[in-house]
Amino acid sequence: MSLSVRENAALSALAGFARFGLISRRTEYEKVQEQSIRLGIRTPTIDTNVGALSGGNQQKVVLARALLANASLVLAEEPTAGVDVGARSEIYRILRGVADEGTPVVIVSSDTQELEGLCDRVVVFSRGHNVGELAGTDVTEENIGRLMITATTHRRERGRGEVEAVRDDSLGQRLRRFAAGDYAPSLVLALLLIVLGAYVTSTNIRFVSAFNLQKILLLSSALAFVGFGQMCAIFTGGIDVSVGPLVGLSVVIASFFFTDDNTTLDMGLGLAAMFGVAGVVGLVNGSLIRFGNFTAVAATLGIYIVLQGISVLLRPQPGGSISSDVIDFITRHISDVPLSFIIAVVLAILLELALRYTRWGMSLRAVGSKEESAARIGVRVNLAVVLAFVACCLFTALGGVMVMAQLGIGDPNQGIGYTLSSIAAVVLGGASLAGGRGTFIGVLLGAVLIQEINAATAFLGLSQSWQYWFIGGLTLGAVAIYSQARRTE
Repeated sequence: MSLSVRENAALSALAGFARFGLISRRTEYEKVQEQSIRLGIRTPTIDTNVGALSGGNQQKVVLARALLANASLVLAEEPTAGVDVGARSEIYRILRGVADEGTPVVIVSSDTQELEGLCDRVVVFSRGHNVGELAGTDVTEENIGRLMITATTHRRERGRGEVEAVRDDSLGQRLRRFAAGDYAPSLVLALLLIVLGAYVTSTNIRFVSAFNLQKILLLSSALAFVGFGQMCAIFTGGIDVSVGPLVGLSVVIASFFFTDDNTTLDMGLGLAAMFGVAGVVGLVNGSLIRFGNFTAVAATLGIYIVLQGISVLLRPQPGGSISSDVIDFITRHISDVPLSFIIAVVLAILLELALRYTRWGMSLRAVGSKEESAARIGVRVNLAVVLAFVACCLFTALGGVMVMAQLGIGDPNQGIGYTLSSIAAVVLGGASLAGGRGTFIGVLLGAVLIQEINAATAFLGLSQSWQYWFIGGLTLGAVAIYSQARRTE
């Protein structure tokens, strides 16, 4: 319900719109627009959120999805309930056309006139029992009614009613729709970054010094990488609280391989070990959730404790100095901007495009929006969730590389704070913890805002406790504001 008309209609037919793994938006738009016109879907645009349509138009969107997917069988339950007379006859014509082309169409309906006009064969059920079957010329409203009335079992009828409504497309309504959309939080965060930066600068001009800005962006890149991973998990409706200890474990592993005494080959093996361990952790987390019937919090909390224990076992005390050459390489700049932050920006854009244009991204959003519906239309839910948690841990390991360069030593306790910080960055970025909504751009801006707040409190002469109060207050405010805005959809 949180996806658009276009996304809902195209979700089962993405392979037909793809070239080299990327969705052709033009082809997708043209095909969905064609079906929208063919079915008479009443919507301002096909990018309108489907939750804003009437029930009748939502049914047409589902029918469009089946037609676009070239389904091998169409199962339609009450296909014209809540649909006006003109659309009803159009849907009848389309369903008959689909059947005439060789695709079986199964209708489940309590409307005897509909059954007589549409079906070649009718089976009447009462409380799950077959009480009669009609075929050919015997399929009449009278015969169907007779079987229903003379049945010895009882059947409960459920009434349905839908009200058709044309959505107001005024400027005010468009602004309200934007406020309820995924990208409004990113705009809010950008404004907050500017306002906070301007206020602190007016108090202390050194806040915008090259050194301080580089430090903020460098710290932001590490948090952004971990936040990207957390976003993958949250998209599925889950959460990964083990990312903090995984950052610490990554740094501990690096402290054995990235020292001045080790060769380039040793460092390559260390990097492989960091990402290999992360991949295994993600696979375990995802498998516990999907196949072990653990909740996401329970599974990742258990792994949290295990990972922290392993880190302390390997490094009871901080040790293993990271090579200065490695630190310089990781923290280098391009025109005073940390290379790592540039990578984070590019990665956020690529992930955002993948979220909207690839089957992986669409499936991820569909699973988080409504898992049962995603499964019914062919999304491999188990695989999508497991891969989301694997991706979460791989991004976390990338964040661990940045933290390694920032600390310069193997310390198992320095990564723990990234669990809450990454969740805060995701929430500030506008993600729904229920799944299915959010943006990687928002996560990046959320990470920058958190690091800007941390720096601002120091420049304003405030104690460290203010960092937690500011971030906690903003997080609560973000949840309240975003939730209220989305109620209007």
